[in-house]
Amino acid sequence: MGHRLDGVSLRSRPGHPGGGCPQTGIDMLMVVMAEESPSSGMTPKDRPGGGGGGGSGGGSGSGSGGSNGGGSNRNRNRNRNRSRNRGGGGQGQNRPGVRSGNGGNGNGGNGGGRSRSGQGSRPGGGQSGRTRTSAPRATGTAPEVLTPLIIEPGLGAAQILPAEVAANRRRAVMLCERTALVPALVVGLVIGLVLSPVIGAAAFVVVAVGVGFGLWRVAPAVALRRIGAVPLPERDHQRLVNVTEGLCATFGLRMPTLFIVFDAVPNACVLGRNPASADLVVTSGLLDTMGPIELEGVIAHELAHVKRGDNDISSIALALSRFGGESMLRRCVGESREYRADVVGASAVHYPRGLLDALRLMIAAPPPVGNSVFNPDRMGATRWVWIDPSVGQRGEPMPVGDLNATSVRAAALSEW
Repeated sequence: MGHRLDGVSLRSRPGHPGGGCPQTGIDMLMVVMAEESPSSGMTPKDRPGGGGGGGSGGGSGSGSGGSNGGGSNRNRNRNRNRSRNRGGGGQGQNRPGVRSGNGGNGNGGNGGGRSRSGQGSRPGGGQSGRTRTSAPRATGTAPEVLTPLIIEPGLGAAQILPAEVAANRRRAVMLCERTALVPALVVGLVIGLVLSPVIGAAAFVVVAVGVGFGLWRVAPAVALRRIGAVPLPERDHQRLVNVTEGLCATFGLRMPTLFIVFDAVPNACVLGRNPASADLVVTSGLLDTMGPIELEGVIAHELAHVKRGDNDISSIALALSRFGGESMLRRCVGESREYRADVVGASAVHYPRGLLDALRLMIAAPPPVGNSVFNPDRMGATRWVWIDPSVGQRGEPMPVGDLNATSVRAAALSEW
C-alpha cells in the first residue's frame, strides 16, 4: 500500500522497520532533502520547473511550474542549468568575437546569457541587441560663393559708374580753385604788406573762396552768351521735348532747360552747373536735318554728358577759354569724353545705329560760312564742347589716338 507526499509516490521499502508499513511524511521529507543536498550538486534554484528563480537570476526561466520527472530528468536539468549558469549570475562570458546576451535584464522566455557569434554586446531584456557600425555619412560641401566681377571705369562700359562722376566733380572744383588762386594770392600779398600778414592771410582765403564760388555760379550764363544760345519755345519743337523727356526717364535725370542757336550747322552741347540744372543747346540745323531716330541718338549722347557731370566742366571751360583760347579749352574738358558719351548714349536707346547715322550726317554737312558760330575765325575755341568738335576743322590732320574726332567715333560705332 502506498501513500503520496508532495506529488511523490511513497511505497513500502523492504527491510524497513515496520515491515510493509508505509513511511511517515517526516521520514520521506528527510529522504528527499538528503537527495537534494549540496553534496549532490543540486540547488533549489536548479530544480526543473523553477521558473521564478530562473527569471530573476539568469533571466532564462519559462516559469511553467514543476514537472513530474524522475532521477533522469533531474540530472538532465541539473547539467543544463550548470552549463547555463557557468560564469555566475546568469550572464554569458564575453570572449573575442563572441557576442553575449545580457541575461540580467531578461524578461523570461528567450534565455539570457546565451552566446552567439558576432561583435559587441546586445543590450535589452532577454533579446540580444546588435551594435552596427555604419559608414560615415557623406557631407555635402556648400557651393563656393562667386565674387562679382568688378569692372573698372573705361571707355567700353555701357553704364556710367560713380567713379566717373566723382572724377568730373573733382575736376570742376579744381578748375575753380586754380582760377581763384591767382587773384586771391595778389590780394593777400598786397593786404599783408600794407596792413599785416594775418589780415593778408584772411583776405587770401576770402578771395579764393569768393572767386571760386562766383565762377561756378556765373559760368553757365557766360557760356550761353558766348555761343549765342537763346531759350527754345517748347510749343514750336514738341518732337524735341518728347524725345528729351523720354530719355530723361531712361537716364534718371531732370528735364533740362532747352536752348537753341540759330545756325545751319547741325550740332548740340550741354551746359549748366550740375545734372539738376542742366542746359541742353541744339542748333536750328540739327532740328532741320535729323529724323526722329537720329535725334534720339544725339539727345542720348548729350544726356550721357549730363549724367557724368561733363556739363559743369564745359561751362567753366567755355568761361575760361576767353583768356586761354582753344588749347586751354581742350585741357579743361579732357580727352576721349565724346567717345565715352557715344558708348553710353548708344547703349541707352532702342536703335543704337541712330547715333552713327547722326554723326555721318554731321560729317556730310556743308562747312560753316559767313558769320556762323562755328566759323574758325570767330568761334573756333568753343568747338570742343560740341558733339561734333571737328566742324570747321575737317581738313586738318588729326592727332594720333584722338577719340574726340567725329570721323574716328563714327568708324568705332560702325563696328557695333
